[in-house]
Parts: sequence; C-alpha cells; structure tokens
Amino acid sequence: MDRSFVLAILLAFGSAASAQSVAVYTTTPDLKQGLAPGAKLHFTGRASEDAKVPVITVDATRQFQQIDGFGASLTDSAAWLFAKKLTPAQTDAAFADLFGRKNGIAVNVLRQPVGSSDLAVTFYSFDDLCQQSAKACTTPAGITDPKLEHFSLAHDQEYILPLLKKALKVNPGIHVMLTPWSPPGWMKTSGSMLGSNAETKESSHLRKDAYPAFAQYLVKTIEGYEAAGVPIWALSVENEPLFDPPTYSGMKMEAAEQAAFFGEALGPALAAAHLTPKVMAYDHNWNRPDYPETVLKDPKAGALAAGTAWHHYEGDPSVMTKNHEEFPQKDQWVTESSGGTWQKGNVLAEEAGELIAVTRNWARSYVLWALATDEKHGPYVGGCDTCRGLVTIDLSDPAKPVVKHELDYYVLGHASKFLVPGAVRIASDEPTGNTIKDVAFRNPDGTVVLYALNTGATEQPVRIAFGKKTATGTLPAGGIATFVWKR
Repeated sequence: MDRSFVLAILLAFGSAASAQSVAVYTTTPDLKQGLAPGAKLHFTGRASEDAKVPVITVDATRQFQQIDGFGASLTDSAAWLFAKKLTPAQTDAAFADLFGRKNGIAVNVLRQPVGSSDLAVTFYSFDDLCQQSAKACTTPAGITDPKLEHFSLAHDQEYILPLLKKALKVNPGIHVMLTPWSPPGWMKTSGSMLGSNAETKESSHLRKDAYPAFAQYLVKTIEGYEAAGVPIWALSVENEPLFDPPTYSGMKMEAAEQAAFFGEALGPALAAAHLTPKVMAYDHNWNRPDYPETVLKDPKAGALAAGTAWHHYEGDPSVMTKNHEEFPQKDQWVTESSGGTWQKGNVLAEEAGELIAVTRNWARSYVLWALATDEKHGPYVGGCDTCRGLVTIDLSDPAKPVVKHELDYYVLGHASKFLVPGAVRIASDEPTGNTIKDVAFRNPDGTVVLYALNTGATEQPVRIAFGKKTATGTLPAGGIATFVWKR
C-alpha cells in the first residue's frame, strides 16, 4: 500500500475527528437524507447522564478481526452499462461516487466473475470451444484444449479490465477477487457452462481429468489480469458450489471435490507460478458450515485455504463465529449478499442490520452483488431478473441515461467511506431491550467509527460512552448513523 495514499485518507478525517468532538452522518429509509452530515456532538463527563437514554459503550482496547472492506461485483452487465450506455464523463462521475472517498463511498472490494455469471450480456468463458451467445453452447464430445491454446482474455480486455483500472486509479486500495461461475464447458461432464440440464436435471461437474487444465486456467487468468495492471487479492474456485442452475453458468462441486482440487491441482499450480492470492473455500450460504469444515480439515486443502467465503441467502451469520472458534487461524468473508425487488418493508434497516451482524461475527468483508444494473434489473442471461445494484443506470430514455444511488449504496457507504486500510473491529455493546444495533471500528490513526442502526419506527436518542466520557446523539427512525471521533 502506498504510504502517501494512506496518509491522504487519514488526513481527510482531520476535521471530522477532533479530540473532543464527534462527526455524525445519517441516512433515512426514504433516502431524503443520504450520508448527510449533521451537527457535531461533544464528549462530556458522565455526571449528567439520563438513565432513560440507552448507552452504547465502545471499548477500543478490545480488538477483533481486521477489516478488508466493502463492495460489490463489476459484473459483465455492470461493466457493459458503464462502458456502452454512459458517456465517459458520466462514468467518471459514477466512479467518483462509488470509489472516491472525498465525495464518494470508497468501495474497496470488487468480486469479479471469471467468465459469465447470470448478470452478463452473453455467455462466455476465456477458452470457449463452441460459439457462445445469449444461450450457452455445448462443446461436442471429445473436443478439449488441455494446453489452453485457445485461452484469451479478449472479452475482458474490451471493457472490464479498462474499467477495473479506472476504479483502481480512483481508489488504489481496491481488493480484486476472482470467482468463476463455471469453468469452460469442455472441462465439465455436461460440455456446457450451465449448472445443470433443464430437461434431465443432471448436474454438471468438473471432470477429474480436467483438474490440471482448470487450475492452469485460473493461473492464466490471474497472470493476465496482473499483466493488464489489475492486481489480484483473492480467489475462490466456484460460485455457489452446491447450486447447479439450469439457466445460467454454474457447476456442482461437492466439498470433497473442492478439497481434492485444492490439494491436487490448484495448490501446485499456484506455487509453480509463484502466485499467492488468498484462496477462499466454499463461497456459498451460511446453512452448510460442514462444507468449509471438510475443506479446511483436509491437510493439503486446509494448508492452501486462507479461510471461508460465505453468502447470505440461507442460514445465519452466527455460523461464522462457530467457524472462527473451530478454525481461529483462518479468516472469513461475506462475498455475496444481494438485494432485490423481493425485499419488503424497511430494506435499508434490513441490510444495515446484516452488515452489523456479519462484522460482529468475524467477517472481514461485506460484499453485495451487482455494482450496477439497469432499470429492468439487467442485462441478464438467466438467473436473477430482480437483483438490485448499488446504482441503477436508468435507460428509460436512452438518450439521457440517469445514474441513481440505491439504498445499498448508503448501507455500504456508512462503513466504507470512513474505514481505511488496517481498520479493525473493536468492542461495542448493543443496548438490550431497545431498537439499537451497532458495530465499532478503529482506524490505524486512532479514529473510531461507530456504525449504528435504529430499527424502530421513532427517533431514538442514544448516548455513546467512550473511556470516561459520553456524547449524546440521535438515531433517525429506521435509519443509520455513523459517528466518527479521534481517540
């Protein structure tokens, strides 16, 4: 990390983190206030405390996990929208909002699909041996490319890699993670990138004899991205390995298969290429903690894996604490948590509550799904036609596209805007018997960031206790507040 870059970030908080004052930023469920700065609070002694006002006690001496960051995926669809549907000036402005810190939210994790996901304009891999289109092709039996002679990053070189480089220019601290939804079809039992056959219901799997080729495919992808100026921070080998979608790219990969692939193929291939990304096991829902347990307990796979990637669609984030207790030397990340039209009620509070819950349960990241979708929740080639991006690029009038910040933008921004590289979670309690949820962090310069949510329907006064002093503020009804001060 460039030390001057980190210094610039920390200096940006100077006015918001003076010794005895607390800067406050709020977002309301109707988004009429979105990361809106409010009047500063001031720490005072505890003599005049009101027993009726709930207290959040923050203790910076008790530290937990380091935070890697918050983000989403620059999917093929999102990149296509930025590159093809906006003017360069509009894309620059949107990237300043997404990745900048001064006037944006400093998103710093991008989980990049390797090949097509459901949010893509067409099906594609980096080694197609049949003609992909808006429908997945099936490679004829017997046609393979074990030496990857047809490997090409041409698809991503057109607009995905240039946009990743643009994002990195705005925020050099971005962590880029690679995840395939499917290997090339010819590596699989089905010959297709689809997760399963819609008629026979048969799942597709990675063929055992294709283990070396798939490992080299991932190596070549990492090398190609890095040669293009996009460093790779982390890697998982299969999105949602227990789900085999019949309408978009996917693949069934049982825990024993993943462990074998890690130990027999991926580990040796990465070592031979002198590549050291964080390899994350699993990358699926909280309801199957036995999956990462199997991988992490395998001697070779466990040695390779840095920890576990989780999704939020089933189960509960408390399983991450159980995983941490069983594997304290391994880390954990939430790598996909999508919002969409299926959510009802106060969705801002729902998502903010989840961010709080996952970080309180040892997650080093909270990554939503799409960075951007259009007004029809696409483009997509199958799968989610109701997913919502951090921003919507509204093409209702193609001549005048509009970029709109969605509530997800603010949910992440209340954390990502204020946390810098090296931030750690610190202790904070959640007052019992009321509507307040919270999580606290400390930046390397001592700046303390308290992310607080009021799930109730009325405004809620709250007292922050830090050391021997307190400051009293207000949480908006159903809204979020971030409090920032210097130790």
